[in-house]
Amino acid sequence: MSSQKLAQSSQKQTHIKGRAGEQRACEWLESKGFKILARNYCTQFGEIDIIALHDNFLHFIEVKTFAASSLSPRYAITSKKLQKIYASIDVLLFACHNLQPSQKSNFSKYACDTHKITQGLQALDIDLQNCQYCVDALLIWGNSIELLENISLE
Repeated sequence: MSSQKLAQSSQKQTHIKGRAGEQRACEWLESKGFKILARNYCTQFGEIDIIALHDNFLHFIEVKTFAASSLSPRYAITSKKLQKIYASIDVLLFACHNLQPSQKSNFSKYACDTHKITQGLQALDIDLQNCQYCVDALLIWGNSIELLENISLE
């Protein structure tokens, strides 16, 4: 097998493992009272794995999944990744404030996802302009799950 095919196979396995980890993360979060608003929200800066609401806080959650024998996945969250998450949050918040009702259709998946999130928050009587948020990491390795809340660049 060529090195290119091995790399593609490895990327596919990583993608499958990541999606399975995100599903497990959503189930765990829901069991703790979180309301999942979106998964895999993409902007030009990157992807936010999970956007959830808990106790009137928006949680932007990065999921990291590793084998049980690995070092803790907390070391896989870099400042570069956090910068991308914060930039994506800025895009989402700006878009939610500026999305016009007439723009609901004929728009990209990104705009449709933004509209879906906005509608979900409105249905829950959450005012996005006054809603607080935090960035969290949900770490999965083996049978362990840990939520690190309110991580930052500092």
